[in-house]
Amino acid sequence: MFELSEEQKLIQKSIHEFAKKELAPRAAYWDASEEFPWESVRKMAEVGLTGLRLPAIYGGAGADLVTCGVAFEEVARFDHNCAIILCSSNITGRILSYASENMKANLLTEIVKGSRILAFGATEPEAGSDIRAIRTSAKLQGRTFIVNGEKSMVTFAGVAHGFIVLVKTEKEAGEEMSCVFIEADRPGIDIQPLQGFGWRATQWGNVAFHEVEVPVENLIGEKNNALSMLKGTVQEQRALTGLIALGTAREALEEAVKYAKIRKAFGKPLGKFEGIQFKLAEDHTSLEAARLLCYQALSLIEKKANEASVWAAMANLMGGETAYKVVNDAMDVFGGLGYSRELPFERHLRDVKAMQIANATLKIEIGQGLFGKEFFPCT
Repeated sequence: MFELSEEQKLIQKSIHEFAKKELAPRAAYWDASEEFPWESVRKMAEVGLTGLRLPAIYGGAGADLVTCGVAFEEVARFDHNCAIILCSSNITGRILSYASENMKANLLTEIVKGSRILAFGATEPEAGSDIRAIRTSAKLQGRTFIVNGEKSMVTFAGVAHGFIVLVKTEKEAGEEMSCVFIEADRPGIDIQPLQGFGWRATQWGNVAFHEVEVPVENLIGEKNNALSMLKGTVQEQRALTGLIALGTAREALEEAVKYAKIRKAFGKPLGKFEGIQFKLAEDHTSLEAARLLCYQALSLIEKKANEASVWAAMANLMGGETAYKVVNDAMDVFGGLGYSRELPFERHLRDVKAMQIANATLKIEIGQGLFGKEFFPCT
């Protein structure tokens, strides 16, 4: 039976209290104003959350994946956007572990301090599920890469101090891909902010690169080896974001249960009506099953198990699907009040919806693991 260690339970309790006190009061404001929550980021940095997964040599905690999952889930209960920021900061930091010592020293310490936000650009207008179809290129001229292309739906596009960008480094029609780090103040970068349905405080948008000059020293990892290098971090991100969605849903469900105990209709509490009680009982069961799936995925990723990739995809798929249904049902329990902006359910619903957008990609990968690589669409 899966169970948290005593240390992880203490971390869970501590972060729960921190997030409820320090993050929850401003969560609605950041969403409504669509401002990036620098104030909350600094508070999270003070308690070590921004560098939770990063090495101690750079100020991080070097925590294991299950502990990270516990922390991000608790933060997501009170501010979904802050949990996404934490996850992305730790993931971009993990990618930078393949960079030069100079880049790591300069960037990782700032990420841990919460003073620097980096964005990861992979998706393009015509390359989402099929990431090998990207067109952004980085052509080497002497000791400089010349980067041209466009990345779409980049989280933190409007506030990032730099971009970790997936690029073609050989021929555009080939599969040779690399990662390069591009400082945000380099000439030739154009950012188009997008107003989102959810994740409104993350300042996401499209980023275009036109003849951007990047020194060869900004290459992250080996040239033409990005997909192999990123495999582990992609798995981590999928499982962790699945838990983030479930953290938000867990808070919504608990509030719905509390309300169903005190709100009366026809002379008795809503919770005594089978239509309400059975719905919430099913949601609780689905939520706990999805959480266990996510934690099992994190455990397999930590062990570098062969099946980790499929489990990470399942964790993200079930996390998103379950969270959306649970939040939607919680909103229904509150009736018209739940539909209003006086309560957080409409915000929760918008935020967890983002997890469902990538479902096509996830199902392809799960199907590949189920049927075999010969059934992959590109073969």
